[in-house]
Amino acid sequence: MIRTLLTLTMLLLGVAACTSTPNTLSTPQPERASDINLELGIDYFRKGNLAAAKEKIDRAVEQNPRNAKAQAAAGLLYDRLNEPEKSESYMDRAVSLDPNNPEILNNAAVILCKHGSHAKGEKYFVRAAENPLYKTPEVAYLNAGNCASAADDIEAAEAHFRKSLQVKPRFQEPLYQMADLEFKKKNYLSARGFAERFLASGKSTPAVLWLAVRIENELGNATAASNYGQRLQLEYPNSAESKQLADAERKPG
Repeated sequence: MIRTLLTLTMLLLGVAACTSTPNTLSTPQPERASDINLELGIDYFRKGNLAAAKEKIDRAVEQNPRNAKAQAAAGLLYDRLNEPEKSESYMDRAVSLDPNNPEILNNAAVILCKHGSHAKGEKYFVRAAENPLYKTPEVAYLNAGNCASAADDIEAAEAHFRKSLQVKPRFQEPLYQMADLEFKKKNYLSARGFAERFLASGKSTPAVLWLAVRIENELGNATAASNYGQRLQLEYPNSAESKQLADAERKPG
């Protein structure tokens, strides 16, 4: 699954900054009104009032069509309203207006990958990650990897996951993704290494414990597999992975 990191809060802060500084006194009235309506629209969006959000965000775009943040917010809104063509159109416009804004690039990429435009979305994620002003490049690389994986481009996905780990070596999600990829390629020792790095943080998930069970079984380490299995059943007794383990243990042979 692509980790959806919609930066509505950052958009809101950006608008707030525009509307609270002395420079806004010289801002043309339509642009100032657009910023205000955008701030209101995002607030409604965050509260789940989509009808009010649509009214304000549509108005913000109308008042200032060159407001890149308003275009991006409209893209997010229309995605939530299940209108993918409108959503992508607004996001493309936002990127064209502010092509070096990593937050807009990340949001546009999320929408594009969600709607199946994987190559374009992956490209936007990478552009966001490579921007030195972007605060979480490891997340953008992770998202690029997930987007590539959804398009069955495993080689590209692995490259992005590794870049994510270069930025943040203990980032759990790409550690899991790499363990899973290596397991599928039957590189069991490498898969074990990534799984162990994940679990070294002291945190676990049912998915990584179940993967660790299968890795150790493939490596012929019944004791380690059993230990991971016990952890899975103890820590996540109601998980789907715990059920899979129980089903596997009931099978003969």
